[in-house]
Amino acid sequence: MTDIIAAHDAADPIFISYRQSDGTKICVELAWLLRAGGIPVWRDKDDLPPGDTEERLRQAIGDGISGGVLVTTPDVVHSEVVKHVEAPLLFSSHKAHESFALGIANAVEREPGKPDYSAPEQMLGMAKGTLSGVDQQPTDRDGLRTLVQKMLWHRLVNHRERVALDDHTFSLSLQTRNTAQVYDRTGSQLDVRVRPSDHERLPSRDGLVDLKDTIGLLPDAVTRAGARRIRIHGGAHLSVAFAVGAALPSSRVGHMEVLDQQGNVWASDGEARYSSFPQVQITTAESNSSANKAGRPAVAAYVDLLAQRSNTAFEKYIEENARFLTSWIHLTSKTGELLDPSAAGSIAAEVAAHIRALSNENGNAEVHLLLRCPFPLAILIGRLTNTLRCVLYEWDDSEPATGDDFRPRYVATLRIRASARDGVIEGVVLGSGPF
Repeated sequence: MTDIIAAHDAADPIFISYRQSDGTKICVELAWLLRAGGIPVWRDKDDLPPGDTEERLRQAIGDGISGGVLVTTPDVVHSEVVKHVEAPLLFSSHKAHESFALGIANAVEREPGKPDYSAPEQMLGMAKGTLSGVDQQPTDRDGLRTLVQKMLWHRLVNHRERVALDDHTFSLSLQTRNTAQVYDRTGSQLDVRVRPSDHERLPSRDGLVDLKDTIGLLPDAVTRAGARRIRIHGGAHLSVAFAVGAALPSSRVGHMEVLDQQGNVWASDGEARYSSFPQVQITTAESNSSANKAGRPAVAAYVDLLAQRSNTAFEKYIEENARFLTSWIHLTSKTGELLDPSAAGSIAAEVAAHIRALSNENGNAEVHLLLRCPFPLAILIGRLTNTLRCVLYEWDDSEPATGDDFRPRYVATLRIRASARDGVIEGVVLGSGPF
């Protein structure tokens, strides 16, 4: 098969070609890293319709892909589909179109820890030197992340023109609960997808690790696309929303707007500051002079901005953690009513100012942040917390593993520091044992 993909869009997915017998694990890991990095993925197990493999594959690829990755494993030499359908199609399309990305994840080693860079050509039946210009990376975690980075940079070079035409606005969609499939894409510059969790409330730990390993690419992605503004839409666990906001601070891109599920725009273009007409108030503020003084001080902030009050999980958290906390505050809306999206910028700025003051007044303390607010506000607050160290929590009302305390609780998920060099997520706390 020598067909060339003549027409494709820069927002189309990446196709992963692999041999199921020994390439499935690599493919799954790569697919979720690509999705966490914002690139939609086409792979057979998730997206191939029923019927004859080769014919359905032609139809699926005909729907549009923007590039591909050849996963080269020892058994790929036995795959007729990879050798005679997928690899020729991807390579000929790459040669014909500069905008069509191609990469190789190479699991064949000439000796332990050293990839055999000649193996892909040999195993795919290609002449020597055919793939010399195609980037190859090993299939360890660092290699797959590097491959994702290169695919991402290639993608965004091809998005610069459409970003410029959209008032230099970078569009990003975000979801943490969607099932993996190729049609979960929006045409945005990036469609960030975190692998869904089996837990009814909490995010997937593996998904959070994927996000940790790719979120450091996000700030440069926006810059490479030539953006001056950011537009985000979708829905996600609030700790993830906050992390994405922290990765795109106001110091990087001045204006951000977030669309909620009803299409309302929540926008911010300022810094953390108090307002002349406050919309947020401190309902409770307490200190603990006998807190454990070992290491960096810790404080807690409960950002409770929904109309109907719900204090039970926060009260449980304080009962269990007060001995570690120097101070804690409970922030609420002054009106106690539904928030006005048009006031989102000032609300986020006030919340961030209170959080910053709480940390500063307690010796540059780490802030344990419990969010109960609309998804857009979690993002807008996150982008105003540069220099702060935060631990983010998720609300959980599932059945307790032990005991008879059925109150909902807050569970630590992510440790975030906006100024960290390798990405704002310093650690995944969820599932690592008692915090």
